[in-house]
Amino acid sequence: MGNTFTAAGSGAGDLSMTNGGTDAFYDVLTLAACAIAGTPWELNLAVDLADGQRHSRGFAGHDLSEWPWTGGWRREKAFLLRVIDLAEARHGWDRLDYEPARAPSHLRDLRAMVEGLTPLPMERPPHRRDWTSPPPPEHLERCPEHDVFEGQFGCRLCSDW
Repeated sequence: MGNTFTAAGSGAGDLSMTNGGTDAFYDVLTLAACAIAGTPWELNLAVDLADGQRHSRGFAGHDLSEWPWTGGWRREKAFLLRVIDLAEARHGWDRLDYEPARAPSHLRDLRAMVEGLTPLPMERPPHRRDWTSPPPPEHLERCPEHDVFEGQFGCRLCSDW
């Protein structure tokens, strides 16, 4: 099985990946996001990436327009582009025990999707955490080995998850 990411209205194509490719995608984005997140929305995105694909292998895709964008979506979109920049610069890749060979092309595709996206602020669905408030403190604990947020499932880069 694989995963597909889309961005309705962006004019960019879909981003399809294998489960392994999706794991690597989340790994490199997590390394970058955890390094620069500061606002509640940014911290929630970093935790969401750290938790990504953990229980939904083969079903991790989603549409970027469905993220909980707020009235500050321009700032949020700029943050996501900075995360992609940092990931493309291979920030933290030395902490991986593998080479994410397909990640550079996946990051380029993600950039095209994000650049073309004009998010609409939305009300928080009842099943989703409020991204205007910081995540629970226990989700912001960092793995001492990889320096990424552990989220609710522990460090995504440790081999024992």
